Amino acid sequence: MNLGVDRKAIIIRILGGAGYPLKGFISPYHFGADPDQTSLVYDPEQAKVLLSQAGYGGALTLTLDSPTSLPNEAVSLSKIVTEQWRQIGVNVNIVYTEDREEYANKVRLKDIHDMCIFDSSPLSTYRVLKEKIDARFEGSWWEGYHNAEVERMLDKAQATVNEATREAIYRQCFNLLNEDPPWLYLYNYETITGVSPKLGDWRLPVHGVIEPRNLFF
Repeated sequence: MNLGVDRKAIIIRILGGAGYPLKGFISPYHFGADPDQTSLVYDPEQAKVLLSQAGYGGALTLTLDSPTSLPNEAVSLSKIVTEQWRQIGVNVNIVYTEDREEYANKVRLKDIHDMCIFDSSPLSTYRVLKEKIDARFEGSWWEGYHNAEVERMLDKAQATVNEATREAIYRQCFNLLNEDPPWLYLYNYETITGVSPKLGDWRLPVHGVIEPRNLFF
C-alpha cells in the first residue's frame, strides 16, 4: 500500500509543494530517526505484485474514515490517495465525519473501518511508539498493529539511561518499522517563516513554537 502512493505528487497537488516525504514512522527531527534512510519509493508495479502475493490480485476494497478538517487538506488527501490506489487495483470508499471531536473519539475508541487519517504525532519518539505501536498498551491512537520485536526494543529503551544508547535503540525501531510499516508514511508540512535582520541568527525551533520571551530587539 505504501508503494502505491506517490508522495511527491500529493505534496505538489494539495500542499503547493510546501512539504517533504516522510522516510519513516517519525519525522527527521524526532530522536532516533535514521537520516540515512531513503523515502519509500513510488512503485505501483511492485505494489501490484505484492498485493497479488497476499491474495488480493483481483480487486481489494477498503473503507477509509476521514475528517473534513484538521488536517484541513483531509478531503483532498482522501481523494488523491483513492485515485492513486485505483491504479494498483485497490478501491476505496470514503466515510467523512464533519464533527472533529466525534471523529477523534471514533479513532480513540477504535470505531473505524479499515483505515483512518491521522493529522500529527507528538515530538516524542517514545510516545509515538507507546501510544500508536505498542499492542500491549493499546493507547488511544493504536489501531491493531502488532510487532513483538519493536515492543522488545521499546522495553529496552525504557530501561536505558544513556542517551546515545537509547537513540541507537530507537533507530533500530525506525528501521524495523520501515520493513513492516504500520501505516502510510506520507509527508510533513514545510513551514516558511520570514525573519527580520533585527533577530540576528535566531532560528525557528524544531517544535515550531515561538517564545516571545526569547526574542530581543
